Amino acid sequence: MTGLGCLSITASHAPLDVLERLAYSREELAGRLAFLRTASGARAVVVLSTCQRTEAYATWPGEPDHPALLAALARDRGIPSGVLRPVARTYRGDAAARHLLRVATGLESFVLGETEIAGQVRAAADASRAAGHGDVELERLLDAAISASRKRQRRTSILSATRSVASVAVGEVTRSSGGTLAGKRLLVVGAGQVASVVVARAAQARAVITVCSRTRRSADRFSAAGATVADLRDLAGCLAASDIIILATAAPQPLVDTRMLGSARAAGAGPLTLVDLSMPRNVDPAVRALPWVRLIDLAGLWSDGDSDAGDLVHDLAATEEIIETELRRYLRWLAGRSAAAALHRMRSGAEDIAREELARVAGELPAEVRSSMERVLLKTVHRLVHKPTLELRAAVEADDSDLVSVLAGLFDAAPCPAGGTAGDAGLLAGDPDTTAGARRPALDVQR
Repeated sequence: MTGLGCLSITASHAPLDVLERLAYSREELAGRLAFLRTASGARAVVVLSTCQRTEAYATWPGEPDHPALLAALARDRGIPSGVLRPVARTYRGDAAARHLLRVATGLESFVLGETEIAGQVRAAADASRAAGHGDVELERLLDAAISASRKRQRRTSILSATRSVASVAVGEVTRSSGGTLAGKRLLVVGAGQVASVVVARAAQARAVITVCSRTRRSADRFSAAGATVADLRDLAGCLAASDIIILATAAPQPLVDTRMLGSARAAGAGPLTLVDLSMPRNVDPAVRALPWVRLIDLAGLWSDGDSDAGDLVHDLAATEEIIETELRRYLRWLAGRSAAAALHRMRSGAEDIAREELARVAGELPAEVRSSMERVLLKTVHRLVHKPTLELRAAVEADDSDLVSVLAGLFDAAPCPAGGTAGDAGLLAGDPDTTAGARRPALDVQR
């Protein structure tokens, strides 16, 4: 089984100028994969490049080599490795496979549930095939990701639900503010589709709006609605000057926690309402311990009886189930492939040893006699490897790669000393079935 690794650089961690330098056009991508594969020592490489992310998925004969993949990517794009290393995230094995499935289904997108990402994953797969030197395990994973995306689009309505839940969130904070947002200082963290709906609704309600985003260019369009635009690095200052905060980003970890709120808000600053519409959550639930904070998340909107929020939570859960189902199917296929290769190696090794011994002791016998002896020997071999076969299959199911490797190589031929025989090799290796100081007698086939 090959080692799967992923190197991910996204807008959640990297500056826009770095993402722009990393981006690959569809036309150039296939021509660069050969270099990335050779420079990283990988068996195969697939690159997913969008306006939000550049991710490289690769397989190696052994363990994933993320540093080599990062160095290859940095060299190919003319960016110092030291610039990429702090903003890159890495995944391996099952985690890398699950990450690709989450990306393909839109759960890692800036706009939750976007549909464009499915076509971009498909384009990455096509570029890999066009470049040649593909890897069947990586291709199968890409197929699983595309399948998960199709099922998500057929079975859920996440994108429409996110638009609806944004309206619901504005309605909820309006009710909790006495029926009006006029003059209320509203901070929107994020600049995607959800933020667009929130800003439009809040502007109609005459709120004083600030939009805080990592990518200034994405947020600038809100200026036309009368919003002030701030950089995400100034989030603490924005928190201090807000009455209501609605968060909707693709950040993989909380942006707001108890410590940040405690340091940003002076004593007596007044109550603060936080509405977290993100998945994963942007606000640490522990902030509820602060007496002047009210936190509303998706589950809270759902429990308040709002069907749109409930639909979104349901669709997110359904998407997660689709991902896990596709992942289990892929891992079962991978385990079966690994088991087949390991079993073939073990059985072939045992059969080769039997044929070598047969050739050594029966070389002068008639062909029909040698054929009969070979059948008997191979039948014996198959009986002898039956128990190791069961153990190997169990090791594969338990994901015990070390034991799989040992059992698969159980009958690998060991080199004999010059002029020696397999029996001599057994003595040198301490073979318990070889009497110390003496070679086992050869089979006397003339009797």
